[in-house]
Amino acid sequence: MVNFIKKMKKIILLLLLISSKTIFAQGDREITYGLFVGAIHSTMSNLPDVIVPKGVFKGYTLDTKGKFGTTAGFKINWKYPYAKVSVQTEVLYSNQGTDLNYKDNKGLIYKTNFGYSYLNFGAQFKFYPFEGFYIGLGPYVGFSLNSDNIHYSSNSAVVFGNSEANFEPDATVEKVLKESLTAKNFFYGTFATGYEFSNNLSIGARYNLGLTDGLTTEENGHRYKENANKINSISLVIGYSFNFDDLGNF
Repeated sequence: MVNFIKKMKKIILLLLLISSKTIFAQGDREITYGLFVGAIHSTMSNLPDVIVPKGVFKGYTLDTKGKFGTTAGFKINWKYPYAKVSVQTEVLYSNQGTDLNYKDNKGLIYKTNFGYSYLNFGAQFKFYPFEGFYIGLGPYVGFSLNSDNIHYSSNSAVVFGNSEANFEPDATVEKVLKESLTAKNFFYGTFATGYEFSNNLSIGARYNLGLTDGLTTEENGHRYKENANKINSISLVIGYSFNFDDLGNF
């Protein structure tokens, strides 16, 4: 993780150095800051193989379903109109989750919701093919704010309550899941496109591609298995920007 953080800092620093020392050495610049808010739809990969390793049981289905959440953040954009490029740095909050749905031939049904929140930092290198419209690319890191936010619910009391079979209450299962599976910080790449209007409003769409594992499987006695669980998401955002009065401060 330390090496990844160092690489992240080097990439962002490289973008900023490029913006100030090379292709942007001449000409005017436009510096704006602003806020943005939007909706995000995310999915964590490979969750079924974490909970029920392949080949252990038969007669069940276990699949994932992405969930909608919210995202909001603050941005600063260094734009160089003559070069048709800009560098935008951001800090943002995102609420990202995935539902894991189980059903077997004995009638047992359960849902496990992984609902994590992150504080994200990153930068985009943006290119403007024509006035207002841009495409962007950049590295980001998400820091987990609630690593044990897992909720579990099932019909086990109905299915097994009147039988002699042993079953664990939902609260017990949820406690085990929280102790066994924890969200962790992860890196991802962002691909963005959007339009910046002359009245300082902007709209945009983003695809976030997970680059590192976003979930840790702790030591446990329940066959939960460590896996590569990457978080991918799509978001739509709307923002508003303000112009700095004194560009000499930057």
